[in-house]
Amino acid sequence: MQTYMTNLKSPMRTGGKRTSFKRLKLVGTILVVIGLLAILLPQFATVAAEVLVAWMLTIWGAVGLWFSLAIRPAPEWRYGFAAFGILFLVGVAFVLFPLAGIAALTVLMMLSFLMEGILSILFGLRSSAYVPNWGWLLFSGLCSFVAGVVILFGWPWTASWTLGLMMGLNFFSTGLSLVMLGTRQVQ
Repeated sequence: MQTYMTNLKSPMRTGGKRTSFKRLKLVGTILVVIGLLAILLPQFATVAAEVLVAWMLTIWGAVGLWFSLAIRPAPEWRYGFAAFGILFLVGVAFVLFPLAGIAALTVLMMLSFLMEGILSILFGLRSSAYVPNWGWLLFSGLCSFVAGVVILFGWPWTASWTLGLMMGLNFFSTGLSLVMLGTRQVQ
């Protein structure tokens, strides 16, 4: 039986390894650039994230409502209608009341950072025997966890800029860790 740990130990094809490293570095570089922009313009990043999520929820809810009405012959259509109706209403509320949306998203982001931090730290520690640059996973996890703690202790007074800044720091640290994982070490 193969697990993710045995996959980490298994040898990779040479061509695939180079491509994988290049992709890691490319994705990492993109995340670093997005992170730097969000760090330099945290209030803009906060508002942009809130507007994006608000409209995504609104559109997702509207399409889901339409789908639920289209499947009315099925007995489950009411459950879909209720769930998508809630998504639609939350999206509309975020569109109409962006400050409330920013506050709610800040709390969700805080919880996400705390969970991502804990999971990245655990994965980094578990893969330390198999991945040469495992310390960068640990670094990324610590950055995410610290970001979550900062939001926790600063909320709600810092919600107007914290979300954008912390997203930027998270994108930056995740991108940096991917670039470093994609950089081959000579051993």
